[in-house]
Amino acid sequence: MESLSGILSMAQVVLGIGLVIFVHELGHYLAARWCGVRVITFSLGFGPKLIGKEIGGTLYQIAAVPLGGFCRMAGEESRGDGLPPAPDELPAKGVGQRFFIYSGGVLMNVLFALIVFPILFHVGVPFISPIISTPLPGSPAWHAGLEEGTEILSVDGAEVVEFTHIATEVALGPPGEIELEVRERGSDRVRTVRLEPRMSSEDGIRTIGVLPDLSRDEQGRVHIQVEEGSPAEAEGLSSEDRVVGLSDPRPGYSFLRDLTDRMARGETIGLDVARGDDLRQVRITPQVSERTAGKRVGIATPFQRVLGVRANPKLAPLGLRNEDRILRAQGQSVLRYADLARIFRDHPGPVRLQVMRGDQVLELKGPSFSRSEAVSLADDIALGQDLDSTVIVVSPGEPASEAGMRDGDRILRIDGSETEGWRDVAQLVREAGNRERPAVFTIERDTGEGLELLELSIEPWAPPLWEYGLAVLRTEYIFKADGLGDAIWTGGVCSWRFLKDSWLTLTGIIGGQVSSDNIGGIITIGVISYSLAQTGFMKLLFFLCMLSINLAFINVLPIPVLDGGHLFFLIIEKIKGSPVSERVLGYSQMVGVVLILSLIVFVTYNDLVRVLG
Repeated sequence: MESLSGILSMAQVVLGIGLVIFVHELGHYLAARWCGVRVITFSLGFGPKLIGKEIGGTLYQIAAVPLGGFCRMAGEESRGDGLPPAPDELPAKGVGQRFFIYSGGVLMNVLFALIVFPILFHVGVPFISPIISTPLPGSPAWHAGLEEGTEILSVDGAEVVEFTHIATEVALGPPGEIELEVRERGSDRVRTVRLEPRMSSEDGIRTIGVLPDLSRDEQGRVHIQVEEGSPAEAEGLSSEDRVVGLSDPRPGYSFLRDLTDRMARGETIGLDVARGDDLRQVRITPQVSERTAGKRVGIATPFQRVLGVRANPKLAPLGLRNEDRILRAQGQSVLRYADLARIFRDHPGPVRLQVMRGDQVLELKGPSFSRSEAVSLADDIALGQDLDSTVIVVSPGEPASEAGMRDGDRILRIDGSETEGWRDVAQLVREAGNRERPAVFTIERDTGEGLELLELSIEPWAPPLWEYGLAVLRTEYIFKADGLGDAIWTGGVCSWRFLKDSWLTLTGIIGGQVSSDNIGGIITIGVISYSLAQTGFMKLLFFLCMLSINLAFINVLPIPVLDGGHLFFLIIEKIKGSPVSERVLGYSQMVGVVLILSLIVFVTYNDLVRVLG
């Protein structure tokens, strides 16, 4: 059944993307025929013809390369014989008619969105609710004190109706502070929060550090999805159950992080589950999957880097700063996620931190705290992984641990290549795994009596993935317009919004506000389309409307070869009273081809990096 579902989803993707391209080319075709221009070829795709039929002097075909399409009109290509064009050829038409023909594809793409968006909004479209989970530690939302379950209603006055609108409005908005209208879970009061987004080095855009919340019922219990024949179902779980929480939650972990961390390691998971008013405990032991993870040796970089410190009277006297590395707390080593929360919980008293600041090791002291204050104390210090360090922590039971590597070891070299940060370590381990050979680690170890150099040969492995048949659901709702008139208005607003976002993305890339790494090509479009096809046909149609608007925007840019390039030269022709010379047109077309091919190579590279990691 899964393979059949995948085939159907793939068919929807191919037909959907083909539909958007067909609509664009149909715009050129109809405009040409309206103006009396003969169409020689109407093609979906480029390259060799797969199937085709000539009707009324026009060849209608599907070609081998599904990366676009074309509508070839009579007289579009220069004959070079000096003879005047025939009446049904493109050059015989006036500037206004040619302008209409070249803009036909763009107009039809916009018209497609203006027609389909209202239909979708009238029927109802599933959206991810603009409700946030616990903000990422150290992020602007974390500093602002936004809590899990908070609904974001608007960003700088722009209404938010789905979660992705938050990221878009933040990334493409003007620099500086932004204003959010928010409503906490369980409250009817709307309040205003001001914060300043930060540029994310990973995403290449401005963010506030929020993710969508889990779907919960009125009691705050989490909705789940259980697969048939899975270990979760074997233990009596069904999609009608609600998860109250983990039976043995770890301090400092959110429910989702705790759950996914345990599932990644293949642990037996204990869950407190509710069905109606009945509470019970379920333990799920996973099955080994046929799939495997990427090759690794079982090491990670420690969670020691201070990303932010929130106002707390117990922390203020410490003078803790961003980018400090917390080595020890209350005399205990800080290495793993939530170590700090565990240590504060188990060792209350005066705050004692050993930190690395630059090249100095400092001892920081603060007031006493009680066990009940420990959680808030740890919550107000945001720690992240130290990617600039090659000090490592070791996962039990994996190759590095079996070879004798220990927590706190510092990697100096791998296969003779020096390692200056975690990215070097990850790349060299990956290369060894790809070559299916051991990696030779040169490490430095502090024995307590001095530094010792060791050399360990460790072969990367691909550990199995674990199957539980259990998924937690994100918050979703059906957005539906209030009547046909509201659906038409909302569809128009949505179309304009995506056009504006396309323009702001382009200007953001030029101005350095948005990284060009965010540009995707046909592979990214296919991956997103496939994912949305599996979630539902309505969501796929919504994405195709977005794609149609983006295609219209790209094609109207004044780049030779694209429709916008033709329109640009027609404007020049209208102003100067004569066409642009064949020489200028020829050179510009060459430049346009180079630009387009370069863009295709660039976005395909981005796609491959994004998909293959």
